[in-house]
Amino acid sequence: MFKNYLKSSFRNLSRNKAFSAINILGLMAGMASAILILLWINDEVSYDRFYTNTSRMYMMFSRDKFDGKLQAWNSTSKPLAPALKKDYPEVEDAVRFNNITFLVSAGE
Repeated sequence: MFKNYLKSSFRNLSRNKAFSAINILGLMAGMASAILILLWINDEVSYDRFYTNTSRMYMMFSRDKFDGKLQAWNSTSKPLAPALKKDYPEVEDAVRFNNITFLVSAGE
């Protein structure tokens, strides 16, 4: 029975080549888009999930208006972490992170 389904499918594809090509290309584009969206969602949801108690972690952002648009970035002033820890009893701990890359080569 499966053999008959394959025969009829290939006959239909060979008779209507342009229509079949459009349908197959559309299916490929849709599946590729869905896979990319799912990968993006997985990346967004899994951010910092390797830590314990992730529901109690927060990231601080600075924001300001430039040319009439509100912009935000993930860097703050250095004294913010100790000030948050000192002034707010809800803050258990504060960490500062500096994203610096170094070039390292073999033999050094």
